[in-house]
Amino acid sequence: MTNSGKTLEFLQLVKDNPDLPIVPFVDGEICPDCCGSWMASFGGARIDEYLFPMDPDSPVIFRSYDDVFDTLEHRLTDAEFEALPADEEACRAVYDGLPWTRAIIVNIDPLDIE
Repeated sequence: MTNSGKTLEFLQLVKDNPDLPIVPFVDGEICPDCCGSWMASFGGARIDEYLFPMDPDSPVIFRSYDDVFDTLEHRLTDAEFEALPADEEACRAVYDGLPWTRAIIVNIDPLDIE
């Protein structure tokens, strides 16, 4: 999909979902250091849910990844995680009950200057 197609797709998501927050996710290659201004392009956009892990140095968790144990391990305290049953289906209610935030996720990708 062309950059203009990705932009149009993003704008349609915004039009269809005006109450959702827009959350840009910036590719790490865009700003390799902490000075100057950097040009980028719109990547793909989608509606997803996210939450923050307990460790602020860990990446944001997306619900679409549907990785129950990994999410719970990064979101719960060690004691809470160890107390969970070993069966993923039994843990699904805890996973579903996490404070997910629904949003329009738009990837900000490196500029393709070819």
